[in-house]
Amino acid sequence: MKINIEIDLTPDELRRFMGMPDVQGIQKQFIDRFAEGLQSSQSQQEEFVKAIFTGALAPWQRFFNLPPESPKPSE
Repeated sequence: MKINIEIDLTPDELRRFMGMPDVQGIQKQFIDRFAEGLQSSQSQQEEFVKAIFTGALAPWQRFFNLPPESPKPSE
């Protein structure tokens, strides 16, 4: 026996049905801040991107219990 059920939902309808929060406002703020950071001078861009990725990797490093800096392979 095979039963197929098709449900036609928009992503917003599914999000609300599942009880997930609406994060569009937070996403817009993040993207606006990211765009402002990328429009700054070259040295500020490097510091901005470094700060973003360092902050983004920290939770994953704690999750996997990885050392802050991985050892470099010997040549």
